[in-house]
Amino acid sequence: MDVQTVWQCSITQAKVSISGGQTWESTEIPGGINCTVSSADAETGWVFSLLELKATTDGGETWEKVPLPEGARAADIVAISLRAAGEGYILSSDGIVYATQNKGESWSSLPLDMEEYGEMTLLPSDLPPAAVRFFDADNGMIVLSLVGGGQKKVVALRTTDGGETWADETVFTGDVGILHLTHDGKFLTITSFLRPDQVTVLEYQGD
Repeated sequence: MDVQTVWQCSITQAKVSISGGQTWESTEIPGGINCTVSSADAETGWVFSLLELKATTDGGETWEKVPLPEGARAADIVAISLRAAGEGYILSSDGIVYATQNKGESWSSLPLDMEEYGEMTLLPSDLPPAAVRFFDADNGMIVLSLVGGGQKKVVALRTTDGGETWADETVFTGDVGILHLTHDGKFLTITSFLRPDQVTVLEYQGD
């Protein structure tokens, strides 16, 4: 996905720009409200809204429902990520990453070890308190806004073996909030939950 292609959600619409945000095309999402969006390119995207996951391959002209993993509760989904037309990932609040390679016809699961964070849990929010990106079949990143036990922090988890193992590090402490991770994983934005006009931008300095 090139840097000029940008998708965003409003209450009832998804919008796509191929000019880096200078101009936008909008499309109505059937039943859309408080949506979360992820895209592979200007034509291909996912939207999660009203407890349903929908996909488009024509820039939002039409949308089709994507089957969720068996046993996964729609109300627990906190992040979605589409890497290619058939390849996508969702993250549930109980720390399970679900992956599909065939547009949701089947899913595999990659559980995270959330117990290591003790009393801390994901920030309760209707907007994404987490972000997930896979850059290829092996390399991926998950970012979590965690609160509890008198602490607030953003944790980044990285995998190089397709989610079999994860290494984590604290990347931010303080006023955590809504997360967005760029497609290449180089930049993370944290929109404060308490002060929505405050946005922290972090740049990954690793290899």
